[in-house]
Formats: sequence, C-alpha cells, structure tokens
Amino acid sequence: MKFEPIRQIFRPLFGLERHETTARFLYTILISALIIDLGVVVFRLLEGATLFNVGLEVPIGLLILVVMLLLMVKRGYVNLAAVILVLVGWMGITYQAWRADGVYDTTIYVYILIVFIAALLTNWQISIIFSILSIAAIWFFAITEMRGLRELNLNSPLNVARDLTAIFTALFLLIYLVIGAISRSLEAVREGERKYRNFVEQSMEGIWFLTFDPPIPTSLPAEEQVELIYKRGYISECNDTLAHMYGYNSSAELLGTYVLALTVDGELSELNRQSALTLVKEGYRSASCETEERTRDGRIVYFLNSAVGVVQDGSLVGLWGTQLDITALKNTEDALRRSEARTRALLDAVPDLIFELDRDSTILQYISSTATDVPEPLLPPEQFLGKSLREVVPSIADQTLVAIERVLESGQVYAFEYPLLQGNENKIFEARITYLSPSTVLAIVRDVSLQKWIQREHENLIRELERKNAELERFTYTVSHDLKSPLITIKGFLGFLREDAKAGNLKRLDNDIQRIGDAADKMQRLLNDLLELSRIGRLVNEPQSIDFNAMVSEVLELLHGRLHDGDIRVSVAGDLPYVYGDRPRLFEVLQNLIDNAAKFMGDQPHPSIEIGQEGTTGDGMPIFFVRDNGIGIDPKFKDRIFGLFDKLDPRTDGTGIGLALAKRIIEIHGGRIWVESEPGRGATFYFTLPQADPSDLNAG
Repeated sequence: MKFEPIRQIFRPLFGLERHETTARFLYTILISALIIDLGVVVFRLLEGATLFNVGLEVPIGLLILVVMLLLMVKRGYVNLAAVILVLVGWMGITYQAWRADGVYDTTIYVYILIVFIAALLTNWQISIIFSILSIAAIWFFAITEMRGLRELNLNSPLNVARDLTAIFTALFLLIYLVIGAISRSLEAVREGERKYRNFVEQSMEGIWFLTFDPPIPTSLPAEEQVELIYKRGYISECNDTLAHMYGYNSSAELLGTYVLALTVDGELSELNRQSALTLVKEGYRSASCETEERTRDGRIVYFLNSAVGVVQDGSLVGLWGTQLDITALKNTEDALRRSEARTRALLDAVPDLIFELDRDSTILQYISSTATDVPEPLLPPEQFLGKSLREVVPSIADQTLVAIERVLESGQVYAFEYPLLQGNENKIFEARITYLSPSTVLAIVRDVSLQKWIQREHENLIRELERKNAELERFTYTVSHDLKSPLITIKGFLGFLREDAKAGNLKRLDNDIQRIGDAADKMQRLLNDLLELSRIGRLVNEPQSIDFNAMVSEVLELLHGRLHDGDIRVSVAGDLPYVYGDRPRLFEVLQNLIDNAAKFMGDQPHPSIEIGQEGTTGDGMPIFFVRDNGIGIDPKFKDRIFGLFDKLDPRTDGTGIGLALAKRIIEIHGGRIWVESEPGRGATFYFTLPQADPSDLNAG
C-alpha cells in the first residue's frame, strides 16, 4: 500500500544540509508511528473501546502529536521536533504504563524504542538520560506494585500479543531504517572514494602529500621550520599529474623523494624560502605561493602551490597541497614585461597624452606625457580614472561624444582641435580618436599651440606682405597720378609765366606764380603724408599705459575751434579703460576720427558726436567707437575709405590719407578698425586696442 498523498502533505523541507539525515530518520519514524498508532486505535475501537477510554487516551494523544511533529519537520524545525518526540513519547509511555499494567504492561517495551530513537535523532547524552529515566520508571512501577500501592489490571494474552506485535513491527522498521542508512552511507563512502580517486588522477593540477619524519614542532622559529620542511619532508602520496610535472612516468617513481632534492641545485632559493615562510606564518594554510624547482631532465620550472598542514599535538606531521605548472605563464609574463618596457619607452618618447575611453567618454586608462614642455591638464593622473570627460573637461564633452560615436561606427580615425585654458595661457590641443574595441576608443591628445602660433604668424606675415604689396601698388599709383597732377600744373603755368613776362602782363604774371605755388604746396603735403605713412610701424615711441578719457579730452581741446564753429555737441562716456600703446600715434587716430566726424556733418541742424565703449572682443580687447549723426557713408564704400589718398568727396580739404594712417596705427597695436553707416544716418567708427597691464597702472 502506498501513502504518496500523505507523504506529499507532510513532505519535510530541509533548509540545512547537516539536518538531512536526522530529518530523513525522523520523517520515516513519524510516518511509521502514524500508521501503527492508527492501527492501534482502530483495533481498540473494534474491541468495543470508546474514544475516551483509558486505553485510547495515549494512542489518540500520540496521533495528534505525530501530526504536529510532521508539520514542524516540514517547517524545518528538525532538532526541536526530534527532542519533543522523544520527550513526549517517553512521558506518554510512562503515563500509559502507570494507568494500565505498570511493569507488566507491554508499553514498557517501547522504552527500548524511545532510547533507540533518541540515539538516532539527538545525541548520546540524551539517549543515556532517557535510558536512566526508563530504568528508574520500571523500578518505580515494580516497587509500587510490590507494596500494593496500585491495583493491577492485567491485559489478556491477545492484547499482549497485539501490543507486542506493534512494538516489534516498529522495532523492525527502525532496524531496517538503520541498516538501510548504514548501507547507503557505506556505498556513498565507496562512491566518494572512487570519485575522489578519479578526481585526483584526472586533475590538471598536481596533488601531493608530504610526510615529515620526525614531525616538525610548530613552536620553533619560522625560519627554522622552513629549513626543516625542505629537509624532512618527503612525498608519501601524489598523482601521476605531479609526476609528469617533474618528468617522471608515474607517481610510483616520485614517492619517497625529499622536497629538497627537487629544488634547483639542491639549494633553497629565496623565492622558495619566502613562499614557505608565508605558509608557516599563515598557520599552514596558504594559497598562491610560487616555487622554483628542477625537473628530472634538469629544466627549471615554476609552480603555484596551495597547501594545508596536518598538525597533531603541536607538531606538523603532514602537508596536503596542489600544484600548478606556471612556467609558460612566467615566460609569457617576462615577455610581456619586456614588451611593456619597450612600449613605455616608446610612449615616453612621444609628447602626447593618451586616454582610453568607453562609449560614454568615461576614462578607463590614462598615460600622461613625459615631455617637459607639456603640462598636465587640469588634474593629476590618478584623478582621471573613472571620471567622464563631462566632469573633467566639460567644454569638449559633447564634441568628444560625437567623435567617439563616429569612430565606433566607422572604425576610422577622427580628429578635432579644441582650446583650453591652462593657468593664464590659452592652449590649443589636437585630439585624435581611434578605434580600440566595439565599446572603447583611444584618444591621443597633443599640444599644438606652438604649431598653431607658427601657422598664425605665417598667415599674418603673408597677409602683411599682401597688404604692403597693395599699399606699394597704391603708393606707385599715387606717385604716378597724384604727384603728376601738380607737376603738370607747374609745367603748364611756367609756360604761361614766360609768355606773360614777355608781354609785360604783371597781373596775369602774379596769378601764374600763385597757381605754381599752390601746386608746389599740394605736392609738399602729399610728400609729407607719404613720409608719415612710411614711418608707421617702424619709428614708434615707447609704449605706455594711457588714460583714454584724458587723451580724448586733449584731442577735443585741440579741435575746439572746428567743433565750436560747427556748433557740435560732443558726449564722452566716463570710466573708459586704460589702453597700452604709442600715445602720440593713438592721439593721431582720435584726432582723425573726430575731425572727420565734424567735417562731414552736412546740414545737420543738431550735430553731435559720441565717444564711448561697447563691450570687449573675445580676447579681452575693449571696443571703442566714435559716432556722429552726419551725412553717413554708403556701405559699398566702407572699405574704400581706408584706402591711401582715397577721398569720396574731392572738394573737401586734406589729402585723403587720414583714415589710412588711422587703420595702419590701429593694426600696428594689434587691433582693428571698421565702420558701420548708412547715407543720411551718420557713421560709427569702431576700433579695438589692447588694455594696459595692472602692473603698468600701478607703476604709473
């Protein structure tokens, strides 16, 4: 008959491996007790007993207890259930014997089962306690019955036979259970030994056991223990794998070999000494200790050992261990170190910063430049790792992320440049992103500030040469055109002068002389302006810090007559910044700009000139302006007005060189000048100049 439904309901749940055997015994005993107890209750009910009969109280109570204990086992309370079963079972048997036949009651024989169960489920101390209690209970029943302290109620032979049958059945089940468990344990031991032997023999690691004769006292100094390990230790057990590591055919050839005989030249090397010393200091439990040894054919090999000592009575009697041949790994490491040394030497010779970045621009590796002229950017090397570029250099984070995505998608190199402020110096860096793996890239960063400066200087030089060539062309044109006109006038009127002199026409003679003088004066002014222009950029005064407001006031004072005659209102912004440069030359610039503004007012009823500043350029230069509300300039002439001797209105006085001089002076100071204007709406001339250094201001 199968009881699978009951087994499924009360199937125990074992949470800890050490409870498994106890739980299995307890589960079987409880199921057996449940079946037997149900049989006893049924038999007694068939005999005519009632549920509350003295003979059924204990079986029914035991039935309830068994169900409760099965539930406890299912919950995992194995030890507690075992103790409760033994204790309550013993108390129930004692109660049953007291209420029934005492020492003559067949229940007394269950004491044997109780002691047996206690030995199986708990420990030997508890089984001894219940053995003593059982013997004491039997003698207690016997003494009370001899003295007539209780009345005997002997069972019929059939009842005795029935109870004994139940007891022997339970005893048989327990014996069967114990024998089965012992058989399974022995089989498991044999199977484990077989698996262990197969594992040892097929292991890729060498397995060994050293025996020490005589044992090594662990109270000796560590250094002395190390010496004795190699002198007294010999291989008493090992597998074939270990033998093959030393060049032997089988483990039998290696057994009995002393450890010292396997070392290089029979000497204890420093590597072996340190490994053994580590083993001793760690209480003969050590892993990953390297040793250097010699094989049968004389080759030097390296092993990685893990060992556990066997210590008895304060002495080392044996040492278990495993051994892995790492000779190839050591050779590879040596080759890798040499390769790394070569790579490091190469990297040291390259003045670049090298980063390994993942897809999110997190810095995985960082190699700094060893070049003395390349400063470390922003953070020391150890603070780069694990950070994203957005944390380190946020200004180029988005640009770098785009570059990384392009490189990972295409596998091609991507390069870009970016500016970076280091200390007080603006640097230009070039970053070259190259593919490394499906999720990582290499970023090689180089300081190209010097190259960029050289390139800019080269371009500036080219532009300067082009500008000078253009000026030379204009100069040639001026000499050939503007100077030719006065010469033609002089030559022509000299002819008239000769004719008037012959004719005696003194009035016309004076007029001819006046015309010749005017032409000569014009030629003189042109020549002076040409000479002045040629000096710009070559003959300069000592640069200095200049109070721009003070210089504007001086210019306005010089031009007071023209401004007063034109009834021109002039407004100057306060707190204009100090500038640095050639003061006389910059004075000329302001004079030209303000004079031009006053000259071209036209018929403006309320003429005005405004002088001030509108912000700064990207490199920090202040942007000054001179604004008027005069006749204005057509935008198509905004570049032509800065040309040499280029006058939009030939009727005005001057040679047309003023704005050309202003432009040349501003550019010599590193600034630039431009105009914004519309006809009839005035003109605004903007120009930039370098600010004065704070040290220059303090010195002034």
